[in-house]
Amino acid sequence: MTRQHPARILAALVLAGGGAGALVGCGDDEPSTEEATADVCGARDDLDDTLTELERLDPTDRDDLADAREEISDDVDELSSAGQVLAESAWDSFEGAWENLRDTVDDLDQETTFAEAREQLSSAGEELTGAWEEFVANVDP
Repeated sequence: MTRQHPARILAALVLAGGGAGALVGCGDDEPSTEEATADVCGARDDLDDTLTELERLDPTDRDDLADAREEISDDVDELSSAGQVLAESAWDSFEGAWENLRDTVDDLDQETTFAEAREQLSSAGEELTGAWEEFVANVDP
């Protein structure tokens, strides 16, 4: 993955900021990105196990094949759902970091020294960059 310049990311986010508010925010009952990743891995492992079992089936046993087809369908649905939760969780982390950066900028006033502003903006920018990289890593093929 190529490294994006923070200024370009910030500019793109400012332009896209209006649309970001339409997405659902983080709730206490939402899984963390780590939990969502574990769910995706578990669903993928379930599908792998089912596909391995499929190779052992008698191809002339229609009942077993129909059961395997149903199990594969369920596993794919589970993987799809887990993948959507993972993408939403990563996006929620990114959106939270964006809100933090926006609030940091909004909170700067004439009482804030240059050094304080630089430190606050640097910290918020690093959080945003990390959240963006995590999001992109989760949705990049």
